[in-house]
Amino acid sequence: MKNAKERFYEYYQKAKAKNTLKSYKRGLELFLEYYGKDADTVLAERRADIQSENFEKVKHFDREVEAYYKWQITKTDTREPYALTSARSNTLGVIQFFKYFGLSISPNIATPPPTTHSYIPKIEELRRIFNVSDLRMKTIISLGLDLSWRISDFMVLKVSDLPTLDQETPIPIEKITEKEKVLSSTFISKESAELLRAYLPTLNPKNEYLFQTNHEGHLDNDSINYELHRVTEKAKVIIPKNKRFTFHSLRKRFLSTAYSIGIDHEISKLLVGKSIGQATETYLGDVKLKEAFVKVREEALSLSNGTIKSEMESKDKRIEELQAEVKELRTMMKTMSEIYGKEILEKAKAELHVSGEKGETKLSPFEALRLMAKLREKEEQKAYEKMLENGNGDNHVKQ
Repeated sequence: MKNAKERFYEYYQKAKAKNTLKSYKRGLELFLEYYGKDADTVLAERRADIQSENFEKVKHFDREVEAYYKWQITKTDTREPYALTSARSNTLGVIQFFKYFGLSISPNIATPPPTTHSYIPKIEELRRIFNVSDLRMKTIISLGLDLSWRISDFMVLKVSDLPTLDQETPIPIEKITEKEKVLSSTFISKESAELLRAYLPTLNPKNEYLFQTNHEGHLDNDSINYELHRVTEKAKVIIPKNKRFTFHSLRKRFLSTAYSIGIDHEISKLLVGKSIGQATETYLGDVKLKEAFVKVREEALSLSNGTIKSEMESKDKRIEELQAEVKELRTMMKTMSEIYGKEILEKAKAELHVSGEKGETKLSPFEALRLMAKLREKEEQKAYEKMLENGNGDNHVKQ
């Protein structure tokens, strides 16, 4: 016959999402370690307490679970405290364990303070944080910015997931994301490839994970966010009140930069592992993705920042490229206006009417194109705002 833990886990494996089971399992295992007894013994004690009809005994596990919660959020000589949200999540796993067996408890657990918003760091601040970090933390920050995945996907990366690093950068890398079950097609930057070449030889070959603990597992979200919090303080980067800098901030920095330099939001979605339409995915080829990644990560979000000379040369070259692009676009717009003037005006009037804008009847085709471009820009802005408002994967930093 299966023991109490196995039956509890089996039920939630079938009835709940994978992350719910993972959270409950982590909380219960930690409680059993804290309490010093196995799950079946704990249930037997709980039944005996209820059957005794003694008020003090009936409330015994309420007090034990309250003490367990306080133990988690208290710093000791051997470990840092858990974040309030993590401690509460762990405690809920224990409460659900008793509830599943019809032995419910009602501990008094404090509600964590309201969730605050992620701080999106400026590139200058990221560089300061990067520069004071050790090799592992530099690799986490650089690769985290490259991939811009949710932390649940990032922390389980294995060494075997990495492509060969001795190839031209940026290097393609793909992964099916846990939350949306979609393919993220993105790249590893030159900075991250160089860091990984130095970092990989430091790893324990018996541990398959890229970001290892001292045991057999991988760093969890609390550990990564705590280390980010520590190096942020070391870099003397001031985070505004009611905001926090976490791993999720790297994802938001990537998306914010992509929007500011005009990257199509569908391309950004595919890079960071968000769902898009199948027809659109087919249209977006590797070349478009690579060009977008280079513009965002290797040009706008370079962490090492290069030398002043190479940086200025790169900026001068980019200015020349942009000037040529603007000239070409203006020529194309004028040509389209001359060839398709009537159709453009009809399309513009229809779109401006639908959008609630007041279109002038004496618009030239060129002016009509410019107005429609502004409408497209507004639509693009709304799409990015929706992505940036999504707080999935955002975790509290330990205080």
